[in-house]
Amino acid sequence: MTDPEKGLWLSVPVPDGAALKRILAITSNAPSPIYEPRDDSFLMIDAIGHIPLNGRSVLDMGTGSGILGLYCALHGAKVTASDIDQAAIDQVGRAAEALGVQIDLRLSDLFCDIPNRFELILFNPPYLPSVGVNDRSVDGGPAGTRLVDRFLEELPRNLDPKAEALLLLSSLNDPASVQLRHRNLEFSSIATKSLFFEELQVLRVRLRDDLMV
Repeated sequence: MTDPEKGLWLSVPVPDGAALKRILAITSNAPSPIYEPRDDSFLMIDAIGHIPLNGRSVLDMGTGSGILGLYCALHGAKVTASDIDQAAIDQVGRAAEALGVQIDLRLSDLFCDIPNRFELILFNPPYLPSVGVNDRSVDGGPAGTRLVDRFLEELPRNLDPKAEALLLLSSLNDPASVQLRHRNLEFSSIATKSLFFEELQVLRVRLRDDLMV
């Protein structure tokens, strides 16, 4: 357990499977090229499910199918969901209406059109290494970290002090090198899943206390 004054990661009940089933039933037929929930999505849900959400301001960055933001909204969070694709924004809007929750929808390239700071920011980025970005829902550039590095560079301006972000990375991205490139942030691994060709992990990212002003 972590001191609640220093972060949101607490020992609370495991993820709500009933809520996830409701979300998947509504989002299962999302049109292409919206990213469909996969192992990485469910690992993020596992991590989110251990965080008290009621009343917190949450940004679901690159929302895709919307399952992360919808899960948070069903548990009382004040959710903003953003994506660079209008089709994803429209899909999440329909899903939110079907579930009876309110979500602030933003068409945005990362933080470009996000005006507020948040208590919790979620990012399950395109992380597959690729020479050319042919499918921006999964391709992350040469090391798979093209958007990850941009996200981490912009994060301090959009994260409330003492709040946190959850970021999914793969062993394909060399997470240690990512952390070395962003020394102004504090990282800790809070969830992992081994697959046959990679290991996924959810990193908790916070502003370093010694650099806060």
